[in-house]
Amino acid sequence: MASKTKNRHLLSEVHYTGENDVETNLCLIKYDAHSFCEQQSKNAQEVLNHLDSDKINWVRVAGMSEPNMIVDFIQKMGLNSIDAKDVVTIQHIVTIEEYDKNIFIVLPALYFNEDKVLTAEHISFILGENYVFSFKETSYPLFKKVYELIKGDLLKIKTKKADFLLACLLSEVIHNFSDVVSHLEDNLDSLEDLLLDTSKVSDNLIGRIQENRRMMIRVRKLILPFKDQFAKLLRVDKNLIGESECPFYKDLSDQLLYVLQSLESCREIMTSLIDLYINNNDVRMNAIMQRLTVVATIFIPLTFLAGVWGMNFEGMPELEIPYAYYFAWGLFVVIGFLLSWYLKRKKWI
Repeated sequence: MASKTKNRHLLSEVHYTGENDVETNLCLIKYDAHSFCEQQSKNAQEVLNHLDSDKINWVRVAGMSEPNMIVDFIQKMGLNSIDAKDVVTIQHIVTIEEYDKNIFIVLPALYFNEDKVLTAEHISFILGENYVFSFKETSYPLFKKVYELIKGDLLKIKTKKADFLLACLLSEVIHNFSDVVSHLEDNLDSLEDLLLDTSKVSDNLIGRIQENRRMMIRVRKLILPFKDQFAKLLRVDKNLIGESECPFYKDLSDQLLYVLQSLESCREIMTSLIDLYINNNDVRMNAIMQRLTVVATIFIPLTFLAGVWGMNFEGMPELEIPYAYYFAWGLFVVIGFLLSWYLKRKKWI
């Protein structure tokens, strides 16, 4: 009995498992074809009380410092406690779940922050008939363009339903995926140029290759599960995602597929770069060995002659020749010069 009580206690505890200590802030945006209203709050119940069934409601939650409030907030929207806790459980697998009145989505977002550092952020969405809830770990303006679309009524977004709003939010996530992969492609192109120009090869080149390889593996690990799950959105209840928006979601699926294909190309290029780096090292080593061989080849006859004349036999007639020492040095120089000329003529040096 004590064990069961303990298990229930553990299940009731809610903890944010990430590292971003950002205060939880809520923002309710309500709009229709003729109006736009934005309301900031720190109280979940206040936000729920101001939801308008006659308008599209976008509830933006940024920061996970109040995980219990967030989980309670989500449960009041009809989701179970397990799904609610997934919102504050970082590194959770990509999830797309359909319920009677809403769709629940958990996925990673990738982007370069203000310091141009690649950042992965855990985000979640809840889609209902007239609302979309978005949950983020940080206050980074990942969906700034969507906000501007609504405020400026671009793409006639204010005349559309909540499913179109969700599509716009997912489009921003996929667009950031594409930007990250494009950045990776640019890096690989630069590395390829450096590898092909042997005069610019540096010792830290392999470190840069490995750094980009780790980035590629990380990006692929985050994007691939989302592509596998995304097909669920094309088969959900038409009351949540209408027929009119299905082409938009199909286009998002195609964009995601294109990103993955680009990532696959990056993987092939990465393999080629590693092979090229190894080949360059082999070429450099061969060039060094060639130079050493040339030096050794020139000195082989000189070493032989020096060894013969250095035996100090009493009957060696060369030792009695006047100026034999200077003659030997002259012979060494001539032999060295002739061998150098011959090797250069053969283009071995």
